[in-house]
Amino acid sequence: MSDFESTVEIGVPPETVWDALVAPDGHRRWYYDLAPRGDFQSGARISWVQRDGKEAEESTVREVVPPRRLVLDTRFLFAPVYAAQPPHTMTYEVEPAVGGSRVTLRIDFRAPGPTRTLFESEGHGLLKGLRVQLDPAAQAEIRRLDQIGEVEIHDVTPDRVGDYLAFFDGDAFRDYPAWSACYCMETMFFGDEAENAARTAGDNRRDMSRLIEEGKVTGLLAYADGKPVGWCNYGPTTRLAGVVRKLQLEPADHEGVGSVACFVIASQYRGHGLARRLLDAACERLAARGLEWVEAYPSKAGGSAQANFRGPLGMYREAGFESYRDNERTLLMRKRLA
Repeated sequence: MSDFESTVEIGVPPETVWDALVAPDGHRRWYYDLAPRGDFQSGARISWVQRDGKEAEESTVREVVPPRRLVLDTRFLFAPVYAAQPPHTMTYEVEPAVGGSRVTLRIDFRAPGPTRTLFESEGHGLLKGLRVQLDPAAQAEIRRLDQIGEVEIHDVTPDRVGDYLAFFDGDAFRDYPAWSACYCMETMFFGDEAENAARTAGDNRRDMSRLIEEGKVTGLLAYADGKPVGWCNYGPTTRLAGVVRKLQLEPADHEGVGSVACFVIASQYRGHGLARRLLDAACERLAARGLEWVEAYPSKAGGSAQANFRGPLGMYREAGFESYRDNERTLLMRKRLA
């Protein structure tokens, strides 16, 4: 019996699933948005690269039986805490099922450690993401709604922890399960790089809930159709430790400055102005706290909803933000608060 196992049924033939598993290139949204470099042939080496070209993972192909079985010996490289671990064996098995295919992922670990903990925490999201990519029924479940109900914006107070959890447990990343472990803890990270890299979904869920209950998070929830469907994390810049560290901001330059750190809008509710409503509410609240400036960090590349998780460049320009500083892949923008 394998150390980890996950199974999902996908409404397409096994050949279609197999093609997605061994496609020679292109970033796999369902697999950490990585792209393979190499041929899926027995004994071959596969290098998995991020969109910035950095190698995040390496694999050796152990077995290829089209269109039924693919076995890889794999090692994560994206953080030292994982690179120090021995390779783990990933086995994909594809078989016909009523209405399509049944796909099973089995993983065997050679030692306990953070890699095993990571998969135990969020490995089930991989096959969920594969289903979203391939299955028309799954795509219909997350398709944008033409109309939505009345929108309300509320502060994330301790009595709304349940709504925060309902959103991140269920709707926040239905279209992109690879990020389902986030819980927006990225903005609040307080440990060193190794500690943060080893955090699991359970760690993030627990700690972010606690911070909200302690009144240490200035977040906003957007509600529509009677449920939370959008999120914005913002606040005085110096309180957003994860943002300061990741973007290498100087705290001394951010006295009297607030930051808009991230947005998550459920896929069915995108394109209805929720992010702008959240942005306006965050700016109003920062101004009410006596802050002089608000800062934002849109990606210069833009693209998908995930690439724009800090808010799209166009939205900030329309809201009156102006370029302040170039920070590699991110543009720092500021707006004076009334």
